[in-house]
Amino acid sequence: MLSEHDVIIVGCGPAGTAAAVTLARRGLDVVMVDRAHFPRKKLCGGLLTWKAVKLLEVAFQESAASLIEQGIINYASDLYAIKSFDTILAEGELPYPFHFVDRSAFDSHLLKLAEQAGAKSILGTAVTACDPEAGEVVLSNGDTLRGKHVIGADGANSTLRASHPRHDRKRFREGMAPAIEVALPKDAFPREVSFPELYVGFLDAGYGWVFPNKDRVIVGICGLRRNKENFSVLFEDYLAKLGVDRSLVGTLHGHPLPYGNYISDPVHKRLMLAGDAGGFVEPLFGEGIFFALCTGLFAGESILEAEAKRISPGPLYSRRLHREIVPELKASDRLRWALFLSMRYTGTAALGCFVRTGASPLAEMVHGMRSYSLLRRKEWDFLPQPSG
Repeated sequence: MLSEHDVIIVGCGPAGTAAAVTLARRGLDVVMVDRAHFPRKKLCGGLLTWKAVKLLEVAFQESAASLIEQGIINYASDLYAIKSFDTILAEGELPYPFHFVDRSAFDSHLLKLAEQAGAKSILGTAVTACDPEAGEVVLSNGDTLRGKHVIGADGANSTLRASHPRHDRKRFREGMAPAIEVALPKDAFPREVSFPELYVGFLDAGYGWVFPNKDRVIVGICGLRRNKENFSVLFEDYLAKLGVDRSLVGTLHGHPLPYGNYISDPVHKRLMLAGDAGGFVEPLFGEGIFFALCTGLFAGESILEAEAKRISPGPLYSRRLHREIVPELKASDRLRWALFLSMRYTGTAALGCFVRTGASPLAEMVHGMRSYSLLRRKEWDFLPQPSG
């Protein structure tokens, strides 16, 4: 069966729902497709920075306070620590709290808001093929959807990305970082965790994290395979050094994370890629939620502008990405390699000195108040600009 729509969105995570709610609220016929049923299990630290919270206000009319009231945000902390296994390299207070969500609840909530705005959803159905020129998406049940516009927001293992003829598959594959994460009951962790901790120095190009939640502790690692490392073995060692009783940890689950391999031109014919599908993840700390939300919003707003002007949305989307997003990813990537290389040759003390020297501006950089490029003040174009 063939059905026609204004916009087809593949993937109902933050990128897909940000696009969907933006478009549906303006009356477009939007259909979302996801192979999973929601709520679904999603491996992710669930950290929201200041810029992510601000974007949720713009796109979904949800504030930190409203998300806390609904139980979507289940923990917040304005403290942090960066550690090696031997010492605390830096610690301090943040200019804005880190907020933590359970991704299963968070993603389901955003999907519900998109559906309430008028977007339709087809869940539990995979996409098997995409024709960007015709704007057609083939579903695993044999149905075909045709849209004037198609947004690929189907994650790191995107099916729609495979239909983009110009992206560098080898580069994208080499830039995928293995990530392994477990959620432990609070009493399964050997000590109380009241604020987020990052661990460095044990991966050549990566890091580990210990994040607090309301009733559990999230423990994970992520990094590039520089020397064919076995990440399962590395994670077992990480747990041991943290003092975690392995018998309290179930089966390990991993997932790939785009880690500096974003697609410079994520547009082809009627197709636009957003979020992890386009590799839009910050390559120093691996922040993905904000960049998924932001690229989804940009894709949706580009379609709205294009519909009003009767032009193609692809160039609008690409220009906005290269003005707002790509410079941040490039600058973050440069900083990443500078820090990782300095640690390789001088040890973790160099990182500690770097962070302590500019702790407040660097914290503002992570939150998006400053740019990764020379720590300039960052003014995101989705936020109201100061008058005068």
